Amino acid sequence: MSLLTLILLAPIGCFVAVVCVQKPLSIALPLFAASIPFGSLLAVGSSRFGSVSSVLGLFMLIGLSLRLLVARRQWAPPSGTVFLWMGFLAVAATTTLWSLSARTTANGILEIGSLIGIYVLISMNQIDRDIVRRVEQGLIAGGLAAVGYGLVQLTLLGGFPNDVPGMPPEPGGRFGNDLLGPNNNAVAFLLPLCICLQRSATATRASTRRLHAAFAFLIFLGIVMTGSRGGMLAAVLCTLVLLAVAPRGRRILAAYLVAGVIAGLVAFFLHPFGLAEREVSTTSSSGRTSIWKVGLAACPQYCPLGAGWETFPIVYEHTQPTVPGADVLVGKGGSYQPHNVILLVAIELGVPGLLMFFAALGLTLFEAWRLPRPVRGPPLAALLGTYQASLFLSNLGYKFFWMAFIMVALHRSASYLERAREREAAELETVS
Repeated sequence: MSLLTLILLAPIGCFVAVVCVQKPLSIALPLFAASIPFGSLLAVGSSRFGSVSSVLGLFMLIGLSLRLLVARRQWAPPSGTVFLWMGFLAVAATTTLWSLSARTTANGILEIGSLIGIYVLISMNQIDRDIVRRVEQGLIAGGLAAVGYGLVQLTLLGGFPNDVPGMPPEPGGRFGNDLLGPNNNAVAFLLPLCICLQRSATATRASTRRLHAAFAFLIFLGIVMTGSRGGMLAAVLCTLVLLAVAPRGRRILAAYLVAGVIAGLVAFFLHPFGLAEREVSTTSSSGRTSIWKVGLAACPQYCPLGAGWETFPIVYEHTQPTVPGADVLVGKGGSYQPHNVILLVAIELGVPGLLMFFAALGLTLFEAWRLPRPVRGPPLAALLGTYQASLFLSNLGYKFFWMAFIMVALHRSASYLERAREREAAELETVS
């Protein structure tokens, strides 16, 4: 980017920054949610914090902190998950003392710490239903924009990007290679998919139901375009959860589930228009089975206290020669990841970190289940779908993982606020 361009864009950037800091929940958070599927494609620099979503996250951290200092009393009591995730971060920071790479661990803690910080500050701020709707609209807009980008690639640009950066598109390319990665993009679409499915079945106006049914179809198409089997299974789980807890519209959701399963099977076996077509190489990197085998072999040494946050690639490199049949990983560094969030936490943070993780996940699921039935479906379904997908991915450091937890926190706080206002109205009515 030239100096002249920077000078011209600086006033706009400053204006956006001021607005986001002033309104971190009603402006910055919806924009943050909308930018998640694009990853580093929308970036203002080459660092790991240079994506637009990371910059918006920084503005939110500043704005939420200031808002907490000057805000009126908080209606919702702090969730226990706040303290559990802070404990998780403390465990991760402690592993720096004996990490296999203290510098790698310290850099990783900055990233996971910022995500935990956003979650904690959102959980401690006052939220109303209007903010929740704005964030949901941001998630839907971002999902549709990302799918639109993929459709342009498929129809006008010769196909999806190759797995190898810089190479031209080819039939084996997958949607998301230039975004978060195909598997991660599939999971990032789960939350907007759940919101659209819920609205398509329960909205009072027929036009709203039809519009969100179309949105759900497009977002589901985005999942299919990634060719992610795990993403498809997670989408099925999300729909089953929505079907189980929906206040109404179960027949509509059941019809969507059947249609989605049939469409997914057709795409994965027949590859119409090249959708879900995958070329799997077994010579350039090991599969999940080999990675898990090495991780389990390393567990007795590292699981008690952890090897240090973000050090699994080093653990794999040290342990792989001692495991018969385990492949030597070459190519992109991402192939060194454990592809299982439980194995990741166990190896990198040990038993203390694993206990914190399960406690935070379990309490969040409990809080999602206790949400009012009309709003319970999407956050609960997306949380379960994201966790299921995390059993095959190493996605704890991705923003879409934390968005699933943030949505539960938003609905929880908004529900508390509604009940508090109802009690105040009832008291005033009694007095009068």
